[in-house]
Amino acid sequence: MAEIAPTLEQLRAVVAANPFNSWLQLSVERLSEQEIVLRVPGRAEFIGTQALNRVHGGVISSLIDAGCGYAVLAATGHGVSTINLHTDFHRAASLGELRVTGHLLHQGGRICSAEAFIHDAEGTLLASGRGTFYKARHPHPVLSSGTPDARQGELIEEELEIPHA
Repeated sequence: MAEIAPTLEQLRAVVAANPFNSWLQLSVERLSEQEIVLRVPGRAEFIGTQALNRVHGGVISSLIDAGCGYAVLAATGHGVSTINLHTDFHRAASLGELRVTGHLLHQGGRICSAEAFIHDAEGTLLASGRGTFYKARHPHPVLSSGTPDARQGELIEEELEIPHA
């Protein structure tokens, strides 16, 4: 159970504050105790195979990572860092809206695992994946203060004990 369960609005604020998510145009569509549903519109910049109009696998893997990571945050209230990520590609993704559904699989003291599934607008399964995540000691700063701030990234790095190069 989450120490501080995020509301849909708080989770949307966390997602929107991330510059990479902004570039993806990632949004939180739905949040429940069992799952999180994210949405991303199709963008020309996602194309990896132009002749076939197919989405680059790196975009797909990034969406799996986001679906898993935000499923952990939604369930625990803590920011996370990816330890391991595995993506299975089931079908080529054509350019268009994609929906990512994430579920927490296991919550340990500091290590969690989650799964995510990507479907196209017609509901066809395109990819699935699993990830292992390192959970910060304290709840995500947005859940404590209610708003993202400039130190948010630094605070999470301190919590995750990420060494600076």
